[in-house]
Amino acid sequence: MANRVAVKIADFLCKNNTIRNKDKDIYIYGFEIFLSNLINFTIVVVLGYLLNLFYHAMLFYIAFVVTRSYSGGYHASTYLKCHIAFASIFLVTMFMSRLLLPTISLVYLLVFIAIYIGCIFEYAPIENSNKPLLELDKLKYRKISIVISLCWTAFVVALYFIAREYAATLTFTLVFVAMLMLIEVNKRKELY
Repeated sequence: MANRVAVKIADFLCKNNTIRNKDKDIYIYGFEIFLSNLINFTIVVVLGYLLNLFYHAMLFYIAFVVTRSYSGGYHASTYLKCHIAFASIFLVTMFMSRLLLPTISLVYLLVFIAIYIGCIFEYAPIENSNKPLLELDKLKYRKISIVISLCWTAFVVALYFIAREYAATLTFTLVFVAMLMLIEVNKRKELY
């Protein structure tokens, strides 16, 4: 669906001489990414509202998207699978953070965060085969991933003392980012 809509938008822009025909594929890709992100954002907003967890949903979305933009990880083979996986990860994150909230301590959260940081230090950035990185970009993305992970860690600790439920949401979001990194690493090991 995202591809068809992106193609129609690009065709319309080409017909109206807004973009050059030779640049059409670049615009199609950009529109696909934009539409996919918009759909994922809408999924999180709607589910967050329905579950009465809107602010948790926003925290999840921001942490997930910002972190994955630099760390990389598993990518589904189709946009539909991506949206289903994204919605599933969101729902499981909300469920886990609610389920474990009564028993969660700062030590447990920091253990989970340590796993996440370990994945960042060991594997980030994981390139997307559709968007390879230059060596200089890899170094830049790695540094940014590390800084982001340290900022999230400080934020989790602060949230633990202010609003523990948000600390749990953020922690489980980051754990899922780490899991997606590990899935991609294992998938690539199987290929080689």
